[in-house]
Amino acid sequence: MPDEERPGVPSVMRGVLLPSFGDMGVLRLEEIAIPEPGPRDVLMRVHAASVNPRDWMIRAGTYPFRRTLPSRPFILGSDVAGVVVRTGSKVEGFLPGDEVLAMVPTSYGFGGYAEYVAVPAKALASKPSSVGFAAAAALPLAGLTALQAIRDRGRMRLGHRVVVVGASGGVGHYGVQIAKALGASTVVAVCSQDNASWVQDLGADRIVDYRSQPFPAALEDDEPFDLIFDSIGRHSLSTCRKIMSPRAAYVTTVPTPRILLDAVRTSVWPWGRTARIVLVASRGRDLGQLTSWMESGDLKSVIDHTAPLDGYAELLGHSRSLRTRGKNVFLVAEFHGTRTE
Repeated sequence: MPDEERPGVPSVMRGVLLPSFGDMGVLRLEEIAIPEPGPRDVLMRVHAASVNPRDWMIRAGTYPFRRTLPSRPFILGSDVAGVVVRTGSKVEGFLPGDEVLAMVPTSYGFGGYAEYVAVPAKALASKPSSVGFAAAAALPLAGLTALQAIRDRGRMRLGHRVVVVGASGGVGHYGVQIAKALGASTVVAVCSQDNASWVQDLGADRIVDYRSQPFPAALEDDEPFDLIFDSIGRHSLSTCRKIMSPRAAYVTTVPTPRILLDAVRTSVWPWGRTARIVLVASRGRDLGQLTSWMESGDLKSVIDHTAPLDGYAELLGHSRSLRTRGKNVFLVAEFHGTRTE
């Protein structure tokens, strides 16, 4: 569509391109054409975009689902929050000017580290007015992963006892809060003592400092747990078995060969303790559940580092250090002169 038919939308934008796999030096901040949304898509002006570990895994060529990636070059990033500037002819429920957030599906070629992105309307959720763009952008992939792991794969029920491993990370800090929001009677958070205070403030009933209290041995004398959510893939069904109730689930985000074998074995005989892997799905309705908890105060984003779009090396490098408390967020709108909060 010619520019004169797209009021306020330029013909080019800046985005962080990945032309080839390699070290940080392969990334390029370049001017490229703004994407053209399809009939069921919206074009969003990005105000904030967050970093996830899979972003630097993709950059390095170590992402385990590499075959699902789009053809290079493409723009990294899937988590975005911003304002709708244009809607496709078949989009219902969203209008230009709406403040929204989304996880861009892999099938759309990512595109989050940019000033504009095309997103399927079914992946969108409305951003509550009480939530800033940075906090909203931090949520999608990590929040959806935690929700789908705990509610769907782990089948958590009211009154269940839950352990969250990696509770201070992006996925884990949402996991602690989501378990509480879904009615867990007890949530034990496994993290370092350095992060204990703020993780406890998120709702954890107990902290296990993995540096001084080896997990899972530290919990062997406790009442058994109904769900172990290992957000960093450090353990397995076998290593956690002693602290699990007879019908408990071990759910992880990391598909190691050992976990895959356990998952296949326990899917054939699913009546005892089970192992499950969560593969996050971009679902606007699930994101709407998460934002409703944000609006009510039951869920919040913890943001560690922020940077403008041209600070991609700094932000991805901090994420790669594996010392992030919560999430790292690009303030994209500040890059083009708009407030993100």
